[in-house]
Amino acid sequence: MQNVGSKPDVLHATAALGGSGLEPFYQLLEGGKEGPLAKEMEEYFYYSQMRSQSVATTQHRKVGQYVALEEVPNIMRALGFYPTELQVQDMINEVKFSQYVDTGKTVSEIDLETLIKLYCNHRPVFGLPLFKVYDAFSTLAGADGDGQIDRGLLLSLLQNKGEHISEPELAEYLASLLELYGSARTKKTRWQ
Repeated sequence: MQNVGSKPDVLHATAALGGSGLEPFYQLLEGGKEGPLAKEMEEYFYYSQMRSQSVATTQHRKVGQYVALEEVPNIMRALGFYPTELQVQDMINEVKFSQYVDTGKTVSEIDLETLIKLYCNHRPVFGLPLFKVYDAFSTLAGADGDGQIDRGLLLSLLQNKGEHISEPELAEYLASLLELYGSARTKKTRWQ
């Protein structure tokens, strides 16, 4: 077996097939550059700029090319990618220190192109199907149980195992799950 590194022409030809600039990243998005996901990313990017300037204002807003790095987790979650806190830190650090070697300075903002690359490089390829969430809750409830888990036990597990979750975060997540559960039951989606 030959090492690809010993044949730079093959490596360059393979790289050229993928495209240049953002083209390879747009190919990884559903519908490509003109697809709904790319448009949604752009909308959330600009909405994040509005959020940082106060959504409720009637004053004229400045639309720029950057949003604060702190907005990255909100944008990712709005797109349906729910990174762990460790993944969030990894993404922020990737951008924050991207120019440190060259300039000695950290980056505090992100542009749309970098956001697209970050999303493509960090999101799960296949996402998380809803039935896996329900399977996880069934596992927590126990195999010999009736499929229900004691509220106190659930709250204790969520706050003390894995990543730390504050009480307000836990309340927000549970409210979202209960809303999702209600819509799943009315649509008769498989959740057992």
